[in-house]
Amino acid sequence: MKLLFVIPEYPPHSGGGITTFYRHLLPELCRQGHQVHVLAGSAFSPALPSYHAAGLTVEFLDPQRVTANLVKFDRYRATPEFQRHLAAAWAAWEQVEGGIAYDLVETTDWGLLFVPWIVSPKSPPTIVQLHASIGQIDVCDPQLDTPLQGNLIRLIEVSLLAIADELQANSLANANAWNQLLRRKVTYIPPALSAQPIAATEPSIHGLVVGRVQYWKGATVLCEALRLLGYQAPKIDWLGRDTVYQESGLSMAGYLKQTYGDVWGTRVRSLGERSPAETQQRQANAGYMIVPSIWDVFNYACVEGMAQGQPVLCSQGAGAVDLITPGVNGLTFAANDPSALAASLNTLLSMTKQQRQAMGAAARQTIATQLSPSEIAQQRTAAYEQVVQRGRFSTPPNDWLLEAVSPGQPLATPLAFLNHLPLRELSQYVLQRSVQKLVRSTTR
Repeated sequence: MKLLFVIPEYPPHSGGGITTFYRHLLPELCRQGHQVHVLAGSAFSPALPSYHAAGLTVEFLDPQRVTANLVKFDRYRATPEFQRHLAAAWAAWEQVEGGIAYDLVETTDWGLLFVPWIVSPKSPPTIVQLHASIGQIDVCDPQLDTPLQGNLIRLIEVSLLAIADELQANSLANANAWNQLLRRKVTYIPPALSAQPIAATEPSIHGLVVGRVQYWKGATVLCEALRLLGYQAPKIDWLGRDTVYQESGLSMAGYLKQTYGDVWGTRVRSLGERSPAETQQRQANAGYMIVPSIWDVFNYACVEGMAQGQPVLCSQGAGAVDLITPGVNGLTFAANDPSALAASLNTLLSMTKQQRQAMGAAARQTIATQLSPSEIAQQRTAAYEQVVQRGRFSTPPNDWLLEAVSPGQPLATPLAFLNHLPLRELSQYVLQRSVQKLVRSTTR
């Protein structure tokens, strides 16, 4: 089959789990005889050169196309990120000429990249892979200045995903969540993972968390659990970039240092973001891994740790928990429950070296058998063939929905919506914002 993947990221531009998902799957699809073309990019992606590797043709979204499309969504100037996401989605659709040369298109729920493929009547049959939508993320980690955008995006997501040709999820938890929201079938197929175990170069007794320093990744849960353990608390390394914590006006790491100064920076060492190669080596070196997520569609750090033969303590809020049989190939604990995490840590730390090694070996075997790239690619190929045979979903978008997400004519006065706001409030806000900007510039 001729397959087109319109996705937010692909190496060398990588931001997280979506890259991991596709870099393990797509080369295997090529090895099994499919022609695979990737268009990677989103609303804020940089310009990157196209390349060919492992049988793949990879090109990147042209940022100039995105910029040119912005005026076609002037009516959303009040929600600039939403405006830019729609502009990028249609720019991607235009760049690959609506997918006319392909048997099937796969895109993602993140970044609204699915929009043109669902509403365009001449699009090939399309699969939307449910990795973690903007709406889902906003629910789990809302920002104080984006409630309008969050609600608007969720309305678009549920309206359009309900009539997509095919929906797929890589965890049972996310498949069930979307099934309840949309009242329609969501196909569950686990992800592929081809990570090969590597030898530890500097074995450590420290635990390891790999993920953004972010609220829904469970940073506060870990700090609370270690505080409960007191002097018995182990030392944990946290690998991942810092993010903004909306309630505090600080970065998440800054908030943690301010709120959990007895833990963050002492018991938990924040190491920042590292390269994939260094991250893998640290996973091999770690004493064990922790996935403290309050919520996570999947969480590749969990299965990457299991593939390295590590004992993993995984929150039941992470989709990857489906792969763990507690006490056999890992340990699990209730999501957003510091006491449960503390108890799980106590259980692990009381195990003998041989017990931990046996658990790690069972974890490695689980990944090798259940996430085998060749097996997963065959499952996905069978699903692709069914979608192509079935054709487009029978329910088209209604005219109101179509108008809401399609390009339109540039507006003569795109900021006219400000006319409906009191001038006094606008003036006060502009003054306050100007002072804040001045203060930031003088403190740098």
